[in-house]
This record gives sequence, structure tokens and C-alpha cells, in this order.
Amino acid sequence: MPTLKVRKYRNSVYVVYTHKGKIFKIFTGVKIEDKDWNGSFPKKSCPDYDIILQQITDTELRVLNASLKLRAMGMDPVVDKVRAEFYAQVTTVRPFWELYDEYLEVKTFKQGTLQKAVVYMKMLKRFCTKTGYTFDIDTWDNLTFGRFIQYLLVDQRYADSSINRLVRGTKSFLRFAYPKKDLSWMTYIQLSIDEEIVALKEGELTTLILAELDGYLDQARDLFVFLSTTGMRFSDSQRFDPSWITPEGILEFNQVKTGGKAMPPLYEVGRRILDKWGGIPPRFTNNKFNKQLKDLFQILNLDRPIVSHIVKGKVVHRSVSPLYSIITSHDARRTFITLCLQKGMPIQDVMRMSGHSDYKSMKPYMRVSLRHLRSEADKWDI
Repeated sequence: MPTLKVRKYRNSVYVVYTHKGKIFKIFTGVKIEDKDWNGSFPKKSCPDYDIILQQITDTELRVLNASLKLRAMGMDPVVDKVRAEFYAQVTTVRPFWELYDEYLEVKTFKQGTLQKAVVYMKMLKRFCTKTGYTFDIDTWDNLTFGRFIQYLLVDQRYADSSINRLVRGTKSFLRFAYPKKDLSWMTYIQLSIDEEIVALKEGELTTLILAELDGYLDQARDLFVFLSTTGMRFSDSQRFDPSWITPEGILEFNQVKTGGKAMPPLYEVGRRILDKWGGIPPRFTNNKFNKQLKDLFQILNLDRPIVSHIVKGKVVHRSVSPLYSIITSHDARRTFITLCLQKGMPIQDVMRMSGHSDYKSMKPYMRVSLRHLRSEADKWDI
């Protein structure tokens, strides 16, 4: 059976509708301090008690009426239908950015997705400021959407993959805020490019390991090598705990980004790095680490040309850059996966080690591995 409750999150009061394990949280417009709140309703000593209580009660009644109307029509009052019916009742148009703030606060996001949703909101705000457009769902059409895409391509210099993610994230919010609005047209098709994966070759990794360095270059080298031989993401390395090391010499931990479990081996080079730095990998901020990597790779003459593509308006722009100028922390993880596959390790084992949960994200590495196997096979002249 559906349930209806009043709850306070931080200082904001919500009506919470629950049915069949799903939740619909609606902001009542009331913000109240803990000292003025008594479990599920305001204390009588609360300033503007009558007004606040009426505002909460009105929101409860609108949600309840939406549920009752659906049942009267012989329909199951599931959360999505109640949400749509609730917003259909609302006669006053709520400010767009207020709706976005509510979305960020009440939407249940996967790990790491909330930060992206905030980025999408800020980008939409910048577009509105730049163009003088006041967001209105009734004027948000193909023409306005096209101006938004042009802004991302020209002003922000976004690649197709980034625009695709931003469009999908913005569309998710608009469906939350305007559930009856048809947004099926709001898509951005990216051009598929067989992009070169930036990963070190085995010889380049060996050069890095054997280089005699000191100071910050030594630290940056050791962290990159540690990441390259464990497949660990930078974010996980910065919270590394020695308890992750199992008696079998495996690192076992849940990843920050996905929550999935990764179980990479701890090779001898990784053990030496941990011993050298007091049992944990060197600590950096990501920006500082990426900058120091570029210095490190340039000093070691790791300047192999890397071909990259940026797709703008379905036009492919090709550029060639030396490895040292584009190297980043995440390329260490790519190095680990690429070298493991080139060594002939089964892809399912590599996925267990790296913490990948599906084959889709492994496709680019599989292409690299197949090209490598083909080049190795060509050495046999028969």
C-alpha cells in the first residue's frame, strides 16, 4: 500500500510518497531549523507556524489527491504516475532553477553522478547567461536546443562524447521536472571514431621504472608506475589502505567511482613503491599530478606521437601530439589493461582485476589487443 510521510532533510521539508519500493520526494517550499522541528511537523513555537503548517498540509493533500485520482480511474498509483499527476495539478509555474536545485537534492544518484549533474546545471546556466535566454520548457524546442549545441561546440570546444553525456544528463533532469513533456527529440548523435588509446608500451614503462630520479619527479614516477601495475584509478590510490592487501598478494577494494570490487595483483615493483613511501602510494592532487607527469615524460624523452580526434558538428579534426604533452593519471590504468591483454590474459580476468562490470567499456582495449596480436603474428614469415 502507498504511504505518505513528512520528512526533513537538512533544513528542507519534504512530503515523501512511497509505493512498491519506489519513492517520490516533493519539496514543500519550507525550510526550518532543527530547533523548530518535532519529528514530522513544526513545533508550535516555530515562527510563522500557521503559514508553514498550511504549506506542508497543502503539499500533502496534492500528493494524496494525485494518488486517489489514479485509484478512482482504476489505475495503480505507482510513483511515476503520481508524480506526473501531481505536477499536472500545479497551476503556478515554479522557477526553473528552483526545480533544478530540488532535483539535485532529492534525486537518488549513483556514486559520482551527482557531481556531474551539478556540472550540467552550471553549463546550462552559462548558456543562458551567454545568450540571454530565460529557460522556459515551452520554448525549449529543436531551434533552442540547436543553439545550445552550437554553444557547446564553438564556445566551450566540447568533443562529441562530452556533449552526448551533457545532453543525456540535462534530459534526465527535464524529464524529472516536466514528466508530461515529450523530449524524445532531444538527442545528440556522436560520430564513432576508432580512437587511439593512450597507454604506455612495455618498453616505455620499463624506461619509467628504471629512470634515476629524485624529488617530485621521483614521487610522480612511483605513483604512475604503481597505477600502471595495479590498474587502480588515481582516486582510489589516494585513499589506499594497507588492509587491502590480501595474504595471496592481491589488492581487494571497492572503487570510489563505481562501487564495484577490483582485485588486481600486487607485483614486486608495487611492493617496493609501497615500502619506499611508508606503506601507501605517494599523495598528490590530481591537477598537480597531471602537471608533474608532463614534466616527467618530457625529461625522459617519452615523446611518441599520439593521434587524437575531436569531432565537432560531425566533422573530424585530427591532431598529432607528443606523448608527454597529453599524458594524464588515467593513462596509467589504460596501460595496465592494455599490457595485460597483450600478455594474453583472458579478458574476464582482466575485468576482475580492473573492476570493470561490462564488456562495453573494454571494447577499445580489445581492438588494441587484436592489432597487437596481428602485428606479432606478422613477424612469422611463412
